[in-house]
Amino acid sequence: MANPQTDTHAREQTKRDEQAYKNAEAARARVDRLADFRQRATEDVWKSMESSVDAASQGFQNASDQFARTLGYSGEEGERLARQSGQNVDAITKFGTVLTQALQDTSRECYGLAQKQLQRNLEGLSKLAHCRSVQEFAAVQSGLIRESLQHMVEDTGSIVGISLRAVDEARKAVAETAHESAAQGRPGAEKRVA
Repeated sequence: MANPQTDTHAREQTKRDEQAYKNAEAARARVDRLADFRQRATEDVWKSMESSVDAASQGFQNASDQFARTLGYSGEEGERLARQSGQNVDAITKFGTVLTQALQDTSRECYGLAQKQLQRNLEGLSKLAHCRSVQEFAAVQSGLIRESLQHMVEDTGSIVGISLRAVDEARKAVAETAHESAAQGRPGAEKRVA
């Protein structure tokens, strides 16, 4: 004959498991909706930033040309100044593009890492819900904390890697423009970027 206490415990555990599953599914659905919203908002912001950088670059170039004409520079000197201004605007635009891309990459990586952490947290809660004793609960909890710290270190390393690549790309973009300026006869431009 079945033990009524065991049957009651089993039914309660099944109810807890079902509720934990429902809660996890509801949390996943909310995270997915939030992710979609965040992705659309992020794309809109980046498009706006890129348009602003382009508009600012064009405005800067026009203002620079007008400034040179206002000061009376024309001919060879005016062309040199206009070319130099154009190269400076190119450098600023390249740097802005690299920076924008780096921000997008970092944002995307952070979002992906947050989703992974949420999944790990849900799995951890499920493991904790299945514990049958205080000792088992303590062992599972301490293991989850250790894993969480390990993931935090790995995730931080990933973001640092993206940041270092962005800094290197920005440095190359600025150096490239300086080399172009030096090649076109602007003395000292290459030396400043080293």
